[in-house]
Amino acid sequence: MSQIPDSAASARQFGAVGDGRTDDTGALQKALDSGQRTIHVPAGVHVIRRTLLIGSDTTLSLDKGAVVRLGDGAAAAAGGDCFLIRSRDVENGNENITVDGGVWDGNCAKNPRGDEYAKDSYGGVGMSFVQVRKLTVRNVTMRNNESFAIRVGEVDRFLIENVLLNHTVIRPNQDGIHVGGFSENGVIRNISAKGAGVPNDDMVALNADDDVTRHFNRGMKLGPIRNILVEDISAEDAYTFVRLLSNTAPIRDITIRKIRGGCRMYCLNLNRWRFPKGRGNIANVLVEDVKVAKNPGNGLPLIPVTLSVRNMRIRNFVRTDHDDKAKTLLIDDSIDVELSVDIRRAEKE
Repeated sequence: MSQIPDSAASARQFGAVGDGRTDDTGALQKALDSGQRTIHVPAGVHVIRRTLLIGSDTTLSLDKGAVVRLGDGAAAAAGGDCFLIRSRDVENGNENITVDGGVWDGNCAKNPRGDEYAKDSYGGVGMSFVQVRKLTVRNVTMRNNESFAIRVGEVDRFLIENVLLNHTVIRPNQDGIHVGGFSENGVIRNISAKGAGVPNDDMVALNADDDVTRHFNRGMKLGPIRNILVEDISAEDAYTFVRLLSNTAPIRDITIRKIRGGCRMYCLNLNRWRFPKGRGNIANVLVEDVKVAKNPGNGLPLIPVTLSVRNMRIRNFVRTDHDDKAKTLLIDDSIDVELSVDIRRAEKE
């Protein structure tokens, strides 16, 4: 947590209790609505039953011992617009939003997702920021989110750093940082995951195209993703470290570096998912300083490329396992790919 200014208002002033039983939604929202530029949430377990809305020019700073937890059964009651926190104005946009610190607990064991395509069903996303300029999310632990931990779309000049994914309940689609269309000028760094099976999907997903009718993508748009730095990504047993997904929308000027650990599926996923063969609009991608192992379990390649990509460079990529069942790189030779590689296996000790 960053230094809290003396002018910060405590959520306790607005009635927050933090005893793990009292519904603190109203008190926390009252604090966020107060006009104070910085709100401090003290240590304690703050149960909420509705989405917290954060507006422009607001910093929400949480004590190291502060937990925001979705109450048992709250998602079913709230329906589709249920997150732990989201940006307030998804139509006209917000600016200068910061969330700093705390444990954000989706309590997915007591808040299962709804039907994937039902109009008002719960999608299980922890934090959602759509239509935001100058967004910062830092020093947070994301725990037991039913699907994505943090999703952003239509964001410009954003920083997401020092995020721990710490799920004890494993669910499908548990992306770490999920970036949707019309997002640019972003830094995603120092993202780590703790434990077996965490995360249980993409640790970082840059999805310019996707199925935005699914409940966890509702409110996102298909569109370009540009000028993103992803660095310092680590996990013991990730599903996939980084995904780039494009059908026709462009993904441009992406740097991915300093990946460490092990993965069950892919280190870098450029497969075409549900899209027709030959699709993809990806260019100017640098991947460097990678040391990863393919964890035992399947023969899928560490890097599948079945999307069209131009000017992609992979350098200083070291594979640390010695299992020959899975290839390191597999390219569909029927598609348009411009790729240079520097990949090697670590020596056996």
